Amino acid sequence: MLKYIENKEEYMKILGTKNVPDDFDNLNIKASNYINYKTFGRIDENSIPEQVKYVTCLIIDLLNEENTKLSKIGNLKSQNIEGWSESYSTPEEIKTDYEDKKQKVLNQYLWNVIGIDGNPLLYCGVC
Repeated sequence: MLKYIENKEEYMKILGTKNVPDDFDNLNIKASNYINYKTFGRIDENSIPEQVKYVTCLIIDLLNEENTKLSKIGNLKSQNIEGWSESYSTPEEIKTDYEDKKQKVLNQYLWNVIGIDGNPLLYCGVC
């Protein structure tokens, strides 16, 4: 399975944290495959850039947050106390919100990283 982060220790070292998600191995695979998909398979698996490792850690955290929110019943989105109204996020809204967050992380940290084919990782060809 594709993993850009070798283990929990590397994750903790890169992010400078002691907290590791419970299902780290699964999230690592999901994050790595997500990044591989979004970068069109341009990452050299034998020499993974530090930016890719950092982004993998950030996306692991975002996936963990997303899973936590999706598992809760009733995610309060907004509340009006005087007129007493509440609105809740739907699973689709949560997924869309986290997809945007993951894409922003990719754009912020990988915009200038060159892949194995000599093109930037996020380059998708003629648009």
